[in-house]
Amino acid sequence: MESGSGIPGRIFPLRIALWAVLAVLTGTLLVHRDEAGIVVLLHGLDLALHEFGHPLFSFFGNEVLTSLGGSLFQVLMPLVCFFVLWLKQRDRFGASVALWWAAESLLDVAPYVADAVPMQLELIGGGTGAQLGYGAHDWNFVLTELGLLHRYLAIARAMEFVALAGALFALVWGGFWIVREMRFARELREGRG
Repeated sequence: MESGSGIPGRIFPLRIALWAVLAVLTGTLLVHRDEAGIVVLLHGLDLALHEFGHPLFSFFGNEVLTSLGGSLFQVLMPLVCFFVLWLKQRDRFGASVALWWAAESLLDVAPYVADAVPMQLELIGGGTGAQLGYGAHDWNFVLTELGLLHRYLAIARAMEFVALAGALFALVWGGFWIVREMRFARELREGRG
């Protein structure tokens, strides 16, 4: 049996299971973080994308953009997946999952921004920004260069708010598409019966 968007019936239960997992993980995003405030969930993948973003954005030849590129790429990659799934594949549920990932990734960036002044987070290369000096901590460098260091906490809190709202929106949107698929499948069954 096919669902309304051409998703085979045997795959549809996997979507329901994935949505349920995302619902539980959204609760995790709201309450369970490690002592530094970093979301443990998906952090390894986010960190890999972050680190890849630095050399990628270094091609623009701007130090601020190179430093910002890690966080940018970490959030942009899931957004690219979102647009591909939504616009090219017409997979609205898949797009909701990618949007949820983008929100989680933005939430992963927020503690790094909140550390822009205290610079106590352990950096990937070892040591803290305070130990390594100016330029080692991406967000201290970026916000200082942009004249926004005094707004670091407000920026971090805004990121958290947008990320949590985005995760909740993605969860509701994904649930909407699941319900729609279920209704379509029921209408197909009733029409054949």
